[in-house]
Amino acid sequence: MLSLRSQNGHVAEGADALNPAVVWLDLHMPTRDEELSLEAWLGVQLPTREDMDEIETSSRLYLEDGAAFMTAQIAFFGGQSQLQSGPVTFVLVGGRLVSIRYIDPASFRIFGGHVEKQPALCFDGAVAFLNLLDVIVDRTADLIEKTSGGIDALSKAVFTTRRKTRLENVLISLGAAQNDIVKIRDSLVSLSRLTAFAATLEKSATGIHKSAELREFHDRLRTMSQDITSLSDHSSHVSGHIAFLLEAALGLINVEQNLIVKVISIVSVIFLPLTLIASIYGMNFEYMPFLHQPFAFEAVCGIMGLIIVGLLVLFKVKRWI
Repeated sequence: MLSLRSQNGHVAEGADALNPAVVWLDLHMPTRDEELSLEAWLGVQLPTREDMDEIETSSRLYLEDGAAFMTAQIAFFGGQSQLQSGPVTFVLVGGRLVSIRYIDPASFRIFGGHVEKQPALCFDGAVAFLNLLDVIVDRTADLIEKTSGGIDALSKAVFTTRRKTRLENVLISLGAAQNDIVKIRDSLVSLSRLTAFAATLEKSATGIHKSAELREFHDRLRTMSQDITSLSDHSSHVSGHIAFLLEAALGLINVEQNLIVKVISIVSVIFLPLTLIASIYGMNFEYMPFLHQPFAFEAVCGIMGLIIVGLLVLFKVKRWI
């Protein structure tokens, strides 16, 4: 679908709505006819879905026919329980912004709502590009905070004496959190490269004609790049926390397993001499010591009790229990 916004924030849909007042053209799951129509109107060749999936920097960040093409990996939930990610291409051409995407991040809906309330956010292509990137970076920060909050809850589940959640389930949750943070870090890396490339664009590519406005454009991108670097550091910290919790959970599982084996071993050692005595007196011999003596049963039970107490005292002294 092709959505268009003019300088007054008005929204239109469909290729027939193209007019000189259009500033931001958002192509969400575009058809081939829409792509061809837009290419003819803009005078540039837009990247295909296969082109957007290329991971080489030269395929994601380049200048062609006086237009700047920039592709970034964007993390989003998309109605799923875990984060997804996909490429989004931004094209600055003729003072307009064209966004091409086959995913539906919430950032675009959020920015669209902002533009309806504040049309100045979409004054021209360069301004719309900066403000849309701001929303994407803010949304990525929110995703990091959400993941970090989930990690804090998992940390409490790991380091508690009265555990309500099985450690096996904690490991599964940690794996899901690690998947989310990897998607976020991948997105931040691509956004960092995109902002660095955009900060080198000149007047011809951005559509900005005044030197002061171009400097402001570059300054905002540098500030945004610093924010992205800060978020990358924070995501690395979260990833390190996940790795620590993973090792701690595995260590606690080993401790619990060793404790179970320890208890079984102690019980086996305690009952070993008792089993020996019971086995001896279970032999089918007619003459055995103390077999027909009064109080023989009580004496044997007493001996067994003393053995149990003695072994427990020994284990306690040795600090085995």
